[in-house]
Amino acid sequence: MKTKRLPWCNFQDIIAMEQDYGARSTFFFLVLDPDSEDYAYDIEDLGPDLGMIVDQGHEVGLHGGHQTYNNPDDIREKKRRLEKLLNEPVVGYRNHYLKIKVPETWEYLSKAGFQYDSTMGFADCAGFRNGMCYPYKPFDLRNNRPMDIVEIPLAIMDKTLFYYMHLDLDLSWELTRQIIENVKQCHGVLNVLWHNNCMSGDYLKLYKRMLDYCSKEGAWMTSGKELYDWWSRYL
Repeated sequence: MKTKRLPWCNFQDIIAMEQDYGARSTFFFLVLDPDSEDYAYDIEDLGPDLGMIVDQGHEVGLHGGHQTYNNPDDIREKKRRLEKLLNEPVVGYRNHYLKIKVPETWEYLSKAGFQYDSTMGFADCAGFRNGMCYPYKPFDLRNNRPMDIVEIPLAIMDKTLFYYMHLDLDLSWELTRQIIENVKQCHGVLNVLWHNNCMSGDYLKLYKRMLDYCSKEGAWMTSGKELYDWWSRYL
């Protein structure tokens, strides 16, 4: 079967840029079948890219498809395919279009062996959907207990600023800087989402400006897995 390969296999360039600022990321990958919505490549074709990302100290996580958030069987199957390529556990998750069903998605992810999710955020505005800038264990009201998974809430997404909020570069940066300062005052965590096909033009300028500012402020810019490992000692 002939497969397709996205033109945006720019992972090495992203890693090189982030290394200039002492930053490491989690790269979330869609694992889709040819008949799936938004299918553009077979994940198996990207094995060398995934290996390169991990070898250079970054993380690979699962990016769920449109309906994966509400399908525990699909979550487990896509996780299995990605782990087979990596030959190591996949512990981080984010869903397409920030779709989440509370509390079911967290329950499905926990049972599938994920350690953290990073879906909880707004698509159409920047800020904190759950009202705080800290990782947390969601509380299961049905069973009156914390769930066995950590949510690292999302605060800023590239398309949010330029596409949904219709901000220019200067206004996008001013809002981003304000959020960074708020998180700094709270000694919190800022989780940002930048798509690899948004690494050009004003999108790239803003991302570099954010990395530069956070680097000069002494921020620890790391992957979701490393953050989970550190934060879980206090949860």
